[in-house]
Amino acid sequence: MGLPFPDEKKQAENNARVEKLIELALDLSPGEPPIIQSVLGGGKWEEKKYLFRDCLGVWTEMASLAGVKLAIKPHRGHAMTLPKEGIWLIEQLNAKDKLSLVYDQSHYAWRDLDVSATVAEALPYTGYLVMKDVVRSDDGKVRFALPGAAGTIPHAEILRQFIEAGYRGEICAEVSSQVWKQDGYDPAEATRACFTNLSQIVSDASEEGFTPIFNGKDLSDWDGKPGCWEVRDGEIWCTGVAKEKNWLIWRKDQPADFVLRLDFRWDKGNSGVQVRSDDLGEWQIFGYQVEVASQEKMGLWHHSLLEKDHPKKKERHLMATAGQETTLAADGSKAVEQLHDPKATQANFKEHAWNTMEIIAQGPKLTQKINGTTYATVIDNDSEMSRKKGFIALQDHGKGCIVAFRDLRLKKL
Repeated sequence: MGLPFPDEKKQAENNARVEKLIELALDLSPGEPPIIQSVLGGGKWEEKKYLFRDCLGVWTEMASLAGVKLAIKPHRGHAMTLPKEGIWLIEQLNAKDKLSLVYDQSHYAWRDLDVSATVAEALPYTGYLVMKDVVRSDDGKVRFALPGAAGTIPHAEILRQFIEAGYRGEICAEVSSQVWKQDGYDPAEATRACFTNLSQIVSDASEEGFTPIFNGKDLSDWDGKPGCWEVRDGEIWCTGVAKEKNWLIWRKDQPADFVLRLDFRWDKGNSGVQVRSDDLGEWQIFGYQVEVASQEKMGLWHHSLLEKDHPKKKERHLMATAGQETTLAADGSKAVEQLHDPKATQANFKEHAWNTMEIIAQGPKLTQKINGTTYATVIDNDSEMSRKKGFIALQDHGKGCIVAFRDLRLKKL
């Protein structure tokens, strides 16, 4: 933290300070420098916004050239007080990849701002998440406290929204000066409290009831064709040597209703995540599959290994694509509703980078989410073909497929 307050009379002095901050960030971590984040100072927004924009533009470019990112924090007592104002600055500078928001709900508390709406607005622009509590006294004054200490802010629910939207940035426990200036402040005790409370917040937000199904070390409980799959640095990688399609099958269970969460990375070829599926032997899997491929193919729900002349090939080969909700009737007939623009939906997925996936299987309904966005849903009432339980598996389509998976965990419903 430490950006100077924008001041046109001190631009040269402030530029020099920012340069020193960038040097410090690079000295602290040359390979992955920390974000430099700060508030921008007092005044009135309409009077200060263009000054903020012009000064930030210079600092953002200075930092970007050095490989360092900046983040700005709306503050309840300063000129920039709301996410929309920070977003205005970022968009004015066309700097979404260089300049981000700090999200700190404590600055929005008791201001008639809906928490979920504020999170949803800020999420696409947030690069730094701050947690601390806030207490309102009987005289109406607001005072900051350690994160989780007062229980006044729904940190777990906020974090859940960030995680489900694909956020994987910093989470900072802020010890406000209103805390450390108090008589008797103990920094060691504050550190313990922050660690304990944040650990509980993270647990409550994302992983309650979830069990890892990959240990990060080897392929215990998984069954794959020799030479086609391997573990590298806690990640499952398809080696790309297979010429024909094959699946890595989780053998420990055949779950029915569940939530499956994982991270995945696509680099080349074609892959997928299989659920509620049948084992045909020889590492071949028959059933529901979420496509993992290039961006324009993402969002597909299809039925793997249906014969070309299968009477329901047309309905089940492409059950749903990006932005769709498909309902299959008892006789197998299909009704498709296009809920969202497919290209806008697919834009949430990044090739050659880690993405999150969530598959929710409950009753006849199967939903896939990628980076927190619902991609496609299938409601399968087909009396002949629908499956209530089955294997989870990862696909290698052969022919040089390069794809990876990590952090696979399952919650039974």
